[in-house]
Amino acid sequence: MLLDMIIDYEISEMFIIAEDITIELISFGHSFGVSQNIALLYSMRHFPTTNVENYQQYDGRHKRIQNELLNLVEYEDIIKMITEQLSIFIHNQKKNSIKLAAGCEQGQHRSVAVIERLVELLKVTYNVE
Repeated sequence: MLLDMIIDYEISEMFIIAEDITIELISFGHSFGVSQNIALLYSMRHFPTTNVENYQQYDGRHKRIQNELLNLVEYEDIIKMITEQLSIFIHNQKKNSIKLAAGCEQGQHRSVAVIERLVELLKVTYNVE
């Protein structure tokens, strides 16, 4: 009986309920500095930029910007890598709150597009801010 209780406790400690985890996603510009207390930090600084005409009037939330950037292999690869590393981080760290940041030069297009895509993917499983 006691052994069963110990095993149940150890199994419950191994698994964190995804709904109890809050992930704060932050986009930043390297030109302005990096936020504090970031658990996972990624850079899109050297990734391809958008070719959308007059792109300066838009940011990474605009569908034309997202469609162009997020269909490039570099962006698909980093989004996959981020979600995989986040899953490992959650399992290993067993934290209820995680700050994840993505940055590019000005923090307006590339990193915003990636963060917006991550919000779509992660909100299905986690609390996302």
